[in-house]
Amino acid sequence: MPNSVEMADFNGFQNLLLLDLNSCNLSGIIPSWLSKLKKLLVLELNNNRITGSIPSWLGTLPSLYFLNMQFNQLSGEFPKELCTLPMLASGQAEAQVGRIYLELPIYYSTSAHAELLQYNYIFYTPFIHLGHNCLSGNIPIEIGQMQYLHQLDLSANNFSGNIPDQISNLKYIEVLDLSMNDLSGKIPASFTGLNFLSRFNVSYNNLGGPIPSSTQLQSFDASAFEGNQLCGAPLQNKCQTTEGADAPDMSTQDADTKEHQIPWFYVSVALGFITGFWGVCGPLVLMRSGGMHITIS
Repeated sequence: MPNSVEMADFNGFQNLLLLDLNSCNLSGIIPSWLSKLKKLLVLELNNNRITGSIPSWLGTLPSLYFLNMQFNQLSGEFPKELCTLPMLASGQAEAQVGRIYLELPIYYSTSAHAELLQYNYIFYTPFIHLGHNCLSGNIPIEIGQMQYLHQLDLSANNFSGNIPDQISNLKYIEVLDLSMNDLSGKIPASFTGLNFLSRFNVSYNNLGGPIPSSTQLQSFDASAFEGNQLCGAPLQNKCQTTEGADAPDMSTQDADTKEHQIPWFYVSVALGFITGFWGVCGPLVLMRSGGMHITIS
């Protein structure tokens, strides 16, 4: 992508709404002149060979709400600044959620021999796709600020740490894909409140524990959870309760304790018998041993 010194003063495309350069075999880093496109709504750079990190200035673009940079070679962390995109984080965008579209004619054919169809409107869902890159580090907790986001795909990266509970603040989220990373911990119980989820995937991480019980999460296919140490529906392996194998076997412990206890009752009975016996018979034995003969009639 052009990013030479002479591009620093580039002020073209000031009215550009959509920039789609997907599958162009582009290399290099994301150029800084894109930060000047203040009216840009949609940026698609997916399926290229773009390297470097995600620039923090992307979070300053006032109109951007659709970002697709999957299938590249991006590295570094998920920038916290990206979580402050005005169209996804501020109340000013709420009235436009679900109603953002581009008004321009486009001709599209479903196949090489099909008739061209004209579309006058293109609808784009608030969307961030960064899957299939080399991103690492933790998913920032600031991600919960993008409460008007509809789709979030961070799959096939190297993200680690826990899944932020703040993702549950994304009240409009429909697609959430965190699969094929190195995430650990549990699936946040607050995810049961994601009522609009239609696609969910956390497979092939290092997650553990029970899958939170909810209509949404249990409705997904088991493949969305495989490759972890999770348990509970929709998986076949059931979660062990505290009364199961993880709980101590008190009956066994009691049996072992009783087995090694001293039978004090029987000891006391035996000592009482011995004491009584010698109390009565002892003097008789002593008198006999001393040569005294007692006749009892």
